[in-house]
Amino acid sequence: MEDFEPPPGPAAPNSPHSQSPHKGEGTDEASAASTVNSGFNYLEKNDLEQQYPSSLSASKPPPTRGIRLVFLSIGLFIGCFLASMDITIIATALPRIASEFNAQSQMSWVATSYLLAYTAFQALYGRFSDIFGRKTMYLFACIVFLAGSIGCGAASSMTMLIAFRAVQGIGGSGLFSLMLIIASDLFETLDERARFQTVVSLAFGVSGVVGPLLGGVFVEHSTWRWCFYMNLPLGIIAFGLIAKFLDVPFERSDLVQKLMRLDYPGVTVVIAMVLCLLLPLAWGGTTYPWNSGVIIALFVVSALLIVVLVVVERRAAEPILPMNLFLNREVVCLVSVMGLMGVVFMGCTYYVPVYLQIVKRVSTTDSGLRLLPCILGIVLSAAVSSVLLSRFKDYRVFISTGCAIFTLAVGLFILFDVDTSLAEQLIFVLLMGLGQGLIFQNCVLASQDCTEPHERAVATGLVAFINSIGNSVGVAICGAVINNALVSQLEMLPLESRRIVEELNVVENINAIGELQGEVYGEVILSYSKAFRVLFTVMTPIVGLAFVISLFIRRRGTLAV
Repeated sequence: MEDFEPPPGPAAPNSPHSQSPHKGEGTDEASAASTVNSGFNYLEKNDLEQQYPSSLSASKPPPTRGIRLVFLSIGLFIGCFLASMDITIIATALPRIASEFNAQSQMSWVATSYLLAYTAFQALYGRFSDIFGRKTMYLFACIVFLAGSIGCGAASSMTMLIAFRAVQGIGGSGLFSLMLIIASDLFETLDERARFQTVVSLAFGVSGVVGPLLGGVFVEHSTWRWCFYMNLPLGIIAFGLIAKFLDVPFERSDLVQKLMRLDYPGVTVVIAMVLCLLLPLAWGGTTYPWNSGVIIALFVVSALLIVVLVVVERRAAEPILPMNLFLNREVVCLVSVMGLMGVVFMGCTYYVPVYLQIVKRVSTTDSGLRLLPCILGIVLSAAVSSVLLSRFKDYRVFISTGCAIFTLAVGLFILFDVDTSLAEQLIFVLLMGLGQGLIFQNCVLASQDCTEPHERAVATGLVAFINSIGNSVGVAICGAVINNALVSQLEMLPLESRRIVEELNVVENINAIGELQGEVYGEVILSYSKAFRVLFTVMTPIVGLAFVISLFIRRRGTLAV
């Protein structure tokens, strides 16, 4: 029942008739026109009523339940699992891939190209699914992801691999963001959505553990190409389950009409703005110095494009990022919390293992395994909060509690030094996971609850989009902080020690630390330990700011009683 025939007459952009039906279906023409008019102040209400008569009077189908819901949940879980796993699975395979193609200098782009495309398109799928339908866009994203996987597996050069990784990112972005949107369609109450969101946390948790391990297994016992080919059977299963069991009513209209509704200027500006923001973050300090003209110019252009985006979206009939969302205090608070959380969580996830490898001298595999408590914490806190939400009826409690726990965890990371015990490491990492699980799940739920049904998909995509931006910015900020702190610490070493450090290029080549002997080795390890302390000292107030912002979230929507 993906499509049905409406009565004659075009549907209004952003009206309830052009969206998947949610609460409040069956409203009369006046209320429908009022809803549209709130998004387009430059149109007269009477004109809207004449141009966009009510076209959706069909009753809402029975909710998806029973075995149908089970199979649908499995399909969505697989899609989310594949999209998130492809971020991590190539981590252990990158050295082998770079060696095979003799392209060490391009190695980082195998990961960067996926993340760039993944982030850039995350803000777009919400509006696209409003226009073309949830099922259509999900199946499209699945096909794009599988096509990218085939191209990556068959890549004959590093350039070809990087290009198809970007294609994968476009598809993976849809698999993730549309799963969140579909969940808001399937479940009427916030309690039900909360329980389903645990599936998201579980998918991320499992993929975070399984991804690097599978990548290592394929490299050691087969070929790195199976990192991508393995997506095919699982992706086909997800495609089949969604095609068979997803039943979201949607208005049928001519393809040309749908294409005419797209906000092409908005799409172009969003993608350009994201690329101009993330490219200098990927290049800064490596390909180009941070103070180079290229880096500065890209940052300036990204800032200008934000201004252009505001102008373009205010004039668009169906904007990709409706500006009225930013007049909603709850949405602004939620995206701020998600962005700040993304900065700190990704920075800590990336640099805690580096601390373990350098300061505690554990293996790469062991440093990854010591993050398992974080995954456990994410799944546990998400599951518990989904159950407690039905009792407390207030997502603000969980968001603020999550921010407080997260702030505590990052603050405890400041205590990391050469003598930190294994128990302390695991407990601190567990606390970080507990906080992150409470924040992410409940921010998504809150964004869906405090917006109108016709804005729900776009709001969900916006929250995920800002979180992805935060992730990319976080790694860059942490890299700059740790490098500057490390250089400052090494400059305080005795002259002879500094000479040895410079000869071995310890700052750029971590493996060279193992070649150090005696007192120099201890001095360098202590310098790294102090540098990590500076890093976590900088990160703590950032997530602390997220806690302060979370206190300004009001209870609205279905919980405002």
